[in-house]
Amino acid sequence: MKKIVLKYGIVGGIVSSVLGTLNWFLIAQSVGVKGSQTVGYLSITLSLLCIPLGVRYFRDKLNNSEISFGQAFKIGLGITTMASIVMALHSVLFFALQKEEFLAWQKEDLSAAELAAFNEQMAQMPDFVYTPWFQGVVMFFMVFLIGAAVNVISALILKQEASR
Repeated sequence: MKKIVLKYGIVGGIVSSVLGTLNWFLIAQSVGVKGSQTVGYLSITLSLLCIPLGVRYFRDKLNNSEISFGQAFKIGLGITTMASIVMALHSVLFFALQKEEFLAWQKEDLSAAELAAFNEQMAQMPDFVYTPWFQGVVMFFMVFLIGAAVNVISALILKQEASR
């Protein structure tokens, strides 16, 4: 089971990291912040399809086509955790390398009033908010929470008990 959790979790995290990087370099500049966020959430959700794939693989190939909700949930939680760790590391690296460009990009299309409100909000935040490690923690929890939802749905759909 550990092998499946590692394999599908790391693949999910890498898929999300690659899609996130492609979003930043190819899409974000042309669609703006809201459009890029939408693409980002979709890429995270798409990458977390590794959860049902991993659970189904375990059920069908390794467990005689049987899996309880608890087993499915446990496997999915492991996959979610691994994908979240990979994405957290990606976020740390991204902010270490692209922080200034990212902050400038967030301000690009703001009106004067929106820019003043944005700068006011930034001034009120603690200094650690835009550090790479804090952003990594935020990304971990964001991916983990989305993964938890995908996990519950997957476990409910894929559970199959032994026929009596």
